Amino acid sequence: MKFCVLAKISKRTVSFWYQSDSNPYAPLKMKESNEIPLYFYVNGNDFIFGAAARERFYKNDPHAYGNYFEITKDPSKHFIIYGNKKPVKQLFYYGIEQYLSHFLNTVLYKADSIESYRQQFPLRFLFDDDIEDNEKSLIETLFQEAGYFNLDRVGYNHTLFNILAQKQVLPNNKAILLMNGIDDVLYLKLYKNIKADVLGSAKLVGQGADPRVKILADMIVEYIILQNSYLSINKENEISFLLPFCAGLLQNINPIINGEAELSDGNRYWFNIKGKNLNDRLHYYANDGMIFRAIDDLLKVNNLSADNVMILLGSEEINTLYFSEKLLKKYHHVVALRPLDVKDTMQSIFQEIASINYSVKIKAPTAAPVITRPPLPTPKPPPPLPPKKESGAPKSVNIPKLPELKVPQSTKNNSVKPPPLPPKKS
Repeated sequence: MKFCVLAKISKRTVSFWYQSDSNPYAPLKMKESNEIPLYFYVNGNDFIFGAAARERFYKNDPHAYGNYFEITKDPSKHFIIYGNKKPVKQLFYYGIEQYLSHFLNTVLYKADSIESYRQQFPLRFLFDDDIEDNEKSLIETLFQEAGYFNLDRVGYNHTLFNILAQKQVLPNNKAILLMNGIDDVLYLKLYKNIKADVLGSAKLVGQGADPRVKILADMIVEYIILQNSYLSINKENEISFLLPFCAGLLQNINPIINGEAELSDGNRYWFNIKGKNLNDRLHYYANDGMIFRAIDDLLKVNNLSADNVMILLGSEEINTLYFSEKLLKKYHHVVALRPLDVKDTMQSIFQEIASINYSVKIKAPTAAPVITRPPLPTPKPPPPLPPKKESGAPKSVNIPKLPELKVPQSTKNNSVKPPPLPPKKS
């Protein structure tokens, strides 16, 4: 059976998809969801990855770990499993491999352990915009050192641009500014064209959402704190965590916005917000200038005008009518990414993986480039070198030539005898 598992990695979560025998790709779920919060719990031989570990982390359990990409910066941090001391960076490896074992047992119905599949297991990583290059290398190195050789990184944006070009959403001759909001951080990447050649990038903290989304998240957190005064939470972190949830709420806004909001610790709390209060707060929001300046700086550095750039809104936190209308007042071409575009892009990625038989293309070692140069002029012969001087010998000493001694050819066992001595005087 041919198959592949793809893991999308961000700072907070890991999401899993799979494909087998060229069937349509599907989310790889454990329990209810294919999205797993990036928390770990290790105690003795017990290893937990996901929501249950997050619950223990927020109860200050010393055996629970969160903020993975931060704690890996400290090489002294470690955990103990099966009696062995391991650096904390290997938590991620143990967590992902637990999920891969689940895939083998429940999807492929294999009773074998993951150890016998590592070398050939088709594993692909899709890194979100909030993962730095050194963090990508860290993850890939962990699995390569563990023996995963059928491992590769997915070029998501390149495939996305090709899909949108086929749908005539993106033209071939314009630059593309892709904007993504993650945890209230706005990521901007400027591409030369649909071939996904990066020209520049920027990151704006606190600007990763439609202002209404962020204001609603702020109001929900305030409401929860007011109704549950015993809670001790980090307000800014919870606002960032609620942004995707609030973006969904604003798709169908009502005069009264209510429901249950899940905070970062996994606990749910009731809230009730008036739509009028949300609009009243919006009138006092005037922080759009930072985004406009960042866009203008990127275009100016790369000698581009607004007419030659397509702005693509890539995440649901900024993919709103309010946000796009704000941009359209200054920039001429703004397009929002649709859920169907994301689905088609993922389908194209898995089709490409299947087309090469679920294997990584092994690159042959490239020979050194041959550099052609014009012929050099024929060099003149160098002047003769002076005779080599022996160290410690006098400069000019005439040594008389000794008479040549003819010695008969001797065999291996015969030696040459010296001439007889003169008779001894009495």
